[in-house]
Amino acid sequence: AGDQNLFTSLYPTLSQQLPREPMEWRRSYGRAPKMIHLESNFVQFKEELLPKEGNKALLTFPFLHIYWTECCDTEVYKTTVKDDITKWQNVLKAHNSADWLIVVVESDAKKKNKTNILPRTSIVDKIRNDFCNKQSDRCVVLSDPLKDSSRSQESWNAFLTKLRTLLLMSFTKNLGKFEDDMRTLREKRTEPGWSFCEYFMVQEELAFVFEMLQQFEDALVQYDELDALFSQYVVNFGAGGK
Repeated sequence: AGDQNLFTSLYPTLSQQLPREPMEWRRSYGRAPKMIHLESNFVQFKEELLPKEGNKALLTFPFLHIYWTECCDTEVYKTTVKDDITKWQNVLKAHNSADWLIVVVESDAKKKNKTNILPRTSIVDKIRNDFCNKQSDRCVVLSDPLKDSSRSQESWNAFLTKLRTLLLMSFTKNLGKFEDDMRTLREKRTEPGWSFCEYFMVQEELAFVFEMLQQFEDALVQYDELDALFSQYVVNFGAGGK
């Protein structure tokens, strides 16, 4: 969300650098941590893309929402950007989407062309005060990202670390909820009207997720479980069950 032209200018670098460094992925239930590379698909913010109640999909809606701005003008912030961020956050709250990040891009070239500007950190401070409450880490600064300088690279590295961390946190949380919903669905298999085909689609999507993360053993486990469940389903049916 936010400044689409700004994001478009940074997207090539972002998409190239994001997967470079691996992240340690820790999950519950005593599972061993694993190193994974995160690749993300970025889509323009639209309310209709947000998950609806009862949605059993994991791959078709965005996990982490990012608002991009390079505003350094106090009047523009008051009259435009603040209202835009407010509307964006209200939509997220209405859909119980709590995973978000605001990125403020600072450019020395842009500042030179402005007369009514705030000191370097003031816009960031205003955004943190207006929107972040106790989550001040949800607003980050990206300094001169298109410059070839050590300061720019340091800024990119700090931003990418933050983005990878938030992406992994959000993904793990959504994955856990998806697995819980899947288990609930599986436990209803003795009830009238339960559909193996519908359940198959749900667990297959989980297998696709693990495959995307190159966790092939975990993906194979999902198919083994489906095979065992289907075999039992056939045996029960042959014995006169449903």
